[in-house]
Amino acid sequence: MSGFDADWLSQREPFDRAARDPGLETAFVDALRANHHSHALLSDSPGDRSIEPRAMRLADLGGGTAANFRALAPRIDGDQHWVLFDHDPLLLAAAPGRIAHWARAQGWEAQIDVDPDATSGRSGGTSGRCAVRSARGCWTIDVMQIDLAASLESIDARRFDGIVTTAFLDLVSHPWLERLTRWLMQARRPLLATLTVDGLRRWSPVLDDDSLIEAAFRRHQGGDKGFGESVGPGAAAVLAECLRSAGCPVRLERSDWRIGPGEVSMLGRMAEEARAVALEVDPVSNERILGWYQQRRAQIDAGRASLAIGHVDLLAI
Repeated sequence: MSGFDADWLSQREPFDRAARDPGLETAFVDALRANHHSHALLSDSPGDRSIEPRAMRLADLGGGTAANFRALAPRIDGDQHWVLFDHDPLLLAAAPGRIAHWARAQGWEAQIDVDPDATSGRSGGTSGRCAVRSARGCWTIDVMQIDLAASLESIDARRFDGIVTTAFLDLVSHPWLERLTRWLMQARRPLLATLTVDGLRRWSPVLDDDSLIEAAFRRHQGGDKGFGESVGPGAAAVLAECLRSAGCPVRLERSDWRIGPGEVSMLGRMAEEARAVALEVDPVSNERILGWYQQRRAQIDAGRASLAIGHVDLLAI
């Protein structure tokens, strides 16, 4: 799985943070604390570097450059140990530096530890660590390269107090969501899955060919992103059904992006992405697509455009 770059993740992060449902985050933190107090963590496997034994442990699937950590760590409070699991070595390599930059901007201490085994190739993939000493606790973040499509079950979820993922589930297939459900149910750990797209893309003002662009986008979201045919916009609902069928309570809440007329750079990127996707999926309609883009771009430049992009947050306890 690929297709994301660190600059794009940085640009979208403030919109993600504004959209996340605070009620589900609070409920997840409460479940995390309860789980932490009621389960003794399994001892670290040989070769693990020492971790503060009282730290809460979180696994971030498709963790990228650690946006979930930056959003949640201050809310959780206390000592924490995060592991970011991702297939993209470039994103993982960028994560410790971005964490350190963010932490220092808050006035906190941050230290990056480069794993000598990673640079020599002995570790078998990208790895690294950043340690943050904040007013709210000591937070350690490790990154680990892994092919989640093939190797999800190689992660022992019982070693963590909770599982998180963000902007990821719409990339995977229905069979993979069934695997995720079994993996979670065997470990009995809470999951917070945020910002799964649900297909809503509502531009304002409305243009005649908005429906053409939206149809192309939906077709593109159903392609293979490395996990088989993607569930796409229905991913949150599919996972919710899988979990409920397994006897797990689930809550869903909306977490839509609201991109206002003043966000010219973000709107421009969204329009350009829509143009590129539509031309790829429906090249026969290139004149209509380019006409749509020119109109939309003019509205953006004039400060008259806005966009809502639908997302869903999911909590499973």
